[in-house]
Amino acid sequence: MSGQNPLKRIFELYTSDLSYQEIERLVKREASEVYEFFKADIPKADQSKNKFIRGLIFARSLFNAFILKLTPARRIFFLISLLFFFVGYTQNNPLYTLTAFLIAILLLAFELADKLSAKSELEVARKIQFDLIPKNNAQIEGYDVATYYEPAREVGGDYFDIIETPDRTFIIVGDISGKGMAAALYMVRVQSIFYSLIDSYTGVKDIMINLKKYFSKNLRREFFLTLTIASIEKDGTMKIARAGHPPVFHLRSESKEISVLNPTGMGIGLNDKGLFEQTLEELTFTPQKNDVVLFYSDGLTETMNIARDQFGEENVKRIIKNNSEKSAEEIKGAILRAAEGFRGTALQYDDLTMVVLKAY
Repeated sequence: MSGQNPLKRIFELYTSDLSYQEIERLVKREASEVYEFFKADIPKADQSKNKFIRGLIFARSLFNAFILKLTPARRIFFLISLLFFFVGYTQNNPLYTLTAFLIAILLLAFELADKLSAKSELEVARKIQFDLIPKNNAQIEGYDVATYYEPAREVGGDYFDIIETPDRTFIIVGDISGKGMAAALYMVRVQSIFYSLIDSYTGVKDIMINLKKYFSKNLRREFFLTLTIASIEKDGTMKIARAGHPPVFHLRSESKEISVLNPTGMGIGLNDKGLFEQTLEELTFTPQKNDVVLFYSDGLTETMNIARDQFGEENVKRIIKNNSEKSAEEIKGAILRAAEGFRGTALQYDDLTMVVLKAY
């Protein structure tokens, strides 16, 4: 072992936990995410210029976007390292080149420390967010239940909950515009407001109106909330109110037909000019034995493949029909497998949430 080539030992050290999946993720996902991160700061290309000029402008804009993301002090040191490298290269001075390399490595170490610290905090936030949603063993009297939640990033803006009260069970599925920490923080607020409202109101329409009243007060303009609230009453009826959220699918076991339950309602946080309360509807229906009811976020139907085609509602309905004799968990699994197969190697662009109910 002592006679082993030192270069080989170094190579084995740095590649010991390397896998093809890791390389694939770097090339396909992380590179794309980095580009998307800087894309907002890159101006649109002037199509009147030729491709070469556009390429130079793009490279310069990308470089400027990268530089401006650094703190002022790190920005200066990075430019100094570039200057040292240029001088060392043109004058064949290895001392300058080595200095440039050391400065770049030091800056990389600082950036890596910041990233790992932020990632650690995001991991804690992710654990807290998952603690706030029902676990897979959520139970509703009279129903077989299966749930699924997966944010596109470490934390997300989707939210669902199943809350049992003495008189009824509430199901809530929501989606705040955007992804990441800001959306996740807003969703915690939605949950806290909802829990306070169910002690004072019993109708889903009344809860929705009052949730909008309290939630909209400090909502930033660039954010809005879509939401579906359902209640399962003791007599078996289900009441639904919807604020701009995707419709609910109801498969009738006898006819094998799917109804799209789509009561009117606007998203919360939009400039509705008083129309929210006027247009909000409450829909009532009664699921029968073996009926299937699906609540979901648009991350399901808008799942995209590399060609940016969307999975769509029709695929979801087809899968529900084809698997209607199975359990809620199996129906959920069939939908997920189909969506993941459709997406292929493309990134998950949006948070994905499902609540599948099957009456018994």
